[in-house]
Amino acid sequence: MNNSHESKPYLTFSLGDEKFAISINFVQEVVEIGQYTKVPRSPDYMLGIINLRGKVLPLLDTKLKLGLPKTVISKKSRIMVLDLQGYEDRNLQIGALVDLAKEVIEIKENEIQEAPDFQNSQASAPVTGILNNQGDITLIMDVEKVFSVQDIMQIKQSVA
Repeated sequence: MNNSHESKPYLTFSLGDEKFAISINFVQEVVEIGQYTKVPRSPDYMLGIINLRGKVLPLLDTKLKLGLPKTVISKKSRIMVLDLQGYEDRNLQIGALVDLAKEVIEIKENEIQEAPDFQNSQASAPVTGILNNQGDITLIMDVEKVFSVQDIMQIKQSVA
């Protein structure tokens, strides 16, 4: 059976002028940014911690994680609450700050192009593929590379 025509839902969002999409499987919800508490000696990309209905979550600047300039928080800024797997056989929730959360779209697997090999750096590239909609490029984020197990362990040590 050929699954190339099967579509899957992705949440689209912006980081500066760049458009990204992330599999809905990782996204629990999208919330407005409120107050957060800075944590001393935490990694640069960790803005602090937030209280989400009684649960404390680390808040990360997604742009800093990707090597982009720090996010300037605006009224359109949102926090994507993500479920990450692979830490001590359990999930960890984090808040990923983005400039703008847009919409959920259905993408067929055969619409996703392979990410270009930038001088053999594909293994570390933060994208799994590219959606090219008539020249409108959307990068499919590789959540497991952007928010790796090593990052999760570093965050856990900062919050503990």
